[in-house]
Order: sequence, then structure tokens, then C-alpha cells
Amino acid sequence: MDKIFDAIVIGLGANGSSALYHLSKNNKNILGIDRFTPPHSFGSSHGESRIIRQAYHENPMYVPFVKAAYNYWDEIEHESGESLFLKTGGLMLGTEHASVIKGSVLSAETFDIAYEYLTYRDLRKRFPAFKPSKDTVGLLEKNAGILFPEKCIATYLKQAQKNGAIINSNETVLSINPKKDNIEITTNKGTYLTEKLIVSAGAWINELLPELRLPLTVERQVLFWFRNNNPPFQANLLPLNLPIYIWEYLPDQMLYGFPDLGNGIKIAHHHAGDRINPNELNQFVSNKEKSSMQKLTSEYLNIDAIFNKSAVCMYTNTPDENFIIDYYPGNKNIIVASPCSGHGFKFSSFTGKLLADMVMDKLPELDISPFRIARQYA
Repeated sequence: MDKIFDAIVIGLGANGSSALYHLSKNNKNILGIDRFTPPHSFGSSHGESRIIRQAYHENPMYVPFVKAAYNYWDEIEHESGESLFLKTGGLMLGTEHASVIKGSVLSAETFDIAYEYLTYRDLRKRFPAFKPSKDTVGLLEKNAGILFPEKCIATYLKQAQKNGAIINSNETVLSINPKKDNIEITTNKGTYLTEKLIVSAGAWINELLPELRLPLTVERQVLFWFRNNNPPFQANLLPLNLPIYIWEYLPDQMLYGFPDLGNGIKIAHHHAGDRINPNELNQFVSNKEKSSMQKLTSEYLNIDAIFNKSAVCMYTNTPDENFIIDYYPGNKNIIVASPCSGHGFKFSSFTGKLLADMVMDKLPELDISPFRIARQYA
């Protein structure tokens, strides 16, 4: 009987851990399964920091979701006593015609998000860490900041366990077999039956549900940390003086970065990695990759950049870079979740709640129809 559950969550990264927590508040007989020991460095939810922001350049439809996410991050901080968010402000950079600028303005004005529009001179004066060209402008929103992904996931799992959830780590799901009255899950360690199932397995979702032929590709994403070898400028790189930022430095080419939280500034490309098989992720970062990013960092920031460390994670991308949150076609007892494409972590406090509500047959708080599986992909 201990292998029969009301609900099982496969994959305990950002969304799975949150879903398990939200389910645990309403139902004790739940199980979470992960092929590693979460939080871990083999998927998409690690690297010390993630951006959260509201003036959403990708699409205004995400703004209500991220506003709700802020509320649920507040909730888990209050319940756990942990500090999971650091407000630094957020700066979008590019020419006035850059998609990151135009899109951020559109979202901010659509949803009445306060922002400042900064000229090249404003940027140089207020944020001396940056080296903007004369055609660079900025959009500054004050409530953006940093989430700490490993700590967020660990906190959700700890709270879920306090509420009675069972967590099985280092266990690989081999098959998912829907039956008439339940769903059979077979792993390398046993077989389980459940009434409801959430599949939030990130880069491995197509491996678990191959019959759906979801249009997902997996992208290798390299993260870099550089220390500053110019002490007089170090204060410019600290959270009080350097917000999180996304910089469209060339058309459709973006950098994103963070202030120095102790290991140097973190910086990375957005959507510039190679397509990979998640089981063959190369976590070795070459000298060529390091020197290339070091050169780019020194070109756009006032820092004498000395390489400190690197990490590799994965983006799981849809063709339109929008999420998948939907029921399995023809079976509302299985929920498929890929809130992904390299911009999903910030939402996970809320998307986990949405997934839990779907398990409990509650109407979602917001319209998730744009995230259905059967849609026209760009």
C-alpha cells in the first residue's frame, strides 16, 4: 500500500519542487521522484542565481504570471523563514529599437509597471560598471532582482517533506503506463500506482513521453563568473550599484548578468548554445569559451576580468519559446509541464501552484491556454 499514491511528481527541479510543495499543503499521500538528488547541477535549475523581473520583453502575457509569482515567493519565504530573493533592480539595455527595449516598454506600459527610461549619459553616470555606446538606452525597473535557485528548490522540498510528502532521489523513471483507473510508474527501483501525475522532467520530458513528440530541443548553456582585478572599481559591481541586466548588444544577441555576490560577477549568453542530448551534457568549459566571454565582458563592462569559475546547465526550448503547461492529450489525470525556454525559473513559485491546482481539478488562477500542447508554434 505504501506504493499507491494520490499524486506523483516526476522531476523535482524548479517547477516540480514547487508543485510538490503546493500539493503537500492539501494532500499527504504524494511522492516526488528525481533521477538525481535535488537541488543538483545536472539539469536547468542551478548556477547560484536567477533573474526575476516584471517588464517582460518576451511577451506582455507573462506579466500577470510573474506578478503572481512574486506573491508566492513571498509566501514560501514567510512560511520557511528563508531569504530566497534579493532586490537589485533590473536594467534592460540596447538601442532604442532593440527587442529587449521595445518589448519591455510594451509590457511596462500595458500593465502600469513603473520604469525609468535612461539615455547613454544616464547610464554612464548612474551605473559606471557598464560601458554603453552612444546609441545605447536602458529601461530600469526597481522591483527586479535575484532568486537563489538551489536554495529555492531545497526550501520547497524541505517544506513539502514537513507536510508529509515522500521524496525519492537517485531514482530513474523507466516508463509511464496509463491504466483504466490509475497510472503505473515503473522506475529502476520499483513500481508505483497513482491517481494523478505531473511530468516536470525538464530536458528529459521527451524521453519519458516520446509518443507526444513534443517540439522540444535541449540547449547547452554556459555560465561564467569573473573576479575584478581593479580594486577601485569593485564597489561598482556590488548589488547596491549594479542591478541584474539583460543587454541586447547586437540584434537578437543578448548577454545577461548579475552583480558580484561573492564569487565575482556572473555573466552568460542567452540562447547561444549548441543543441544536445541531455544524457550527453558536456560540463567541460574550454579555454576558448572562457577567453571569448572574458573578452566580451571586458568590452561591455568596466572590469579587469579574471576568470573564476564556470558552470553548465540546459535550456529546454519550444520553437516559440513559450511554455507548455497542459493535460496529456485525452487524459486529464496526467499533467505535462515544461515552463522552460531559458526564462522559466522566476515563475516556478506560481507555476507549481498551477500544476497542483490542475491535479486537484481546480480552475487555474490565470489563463493557461497559450501554453497548450496543441498550438501553432512559430
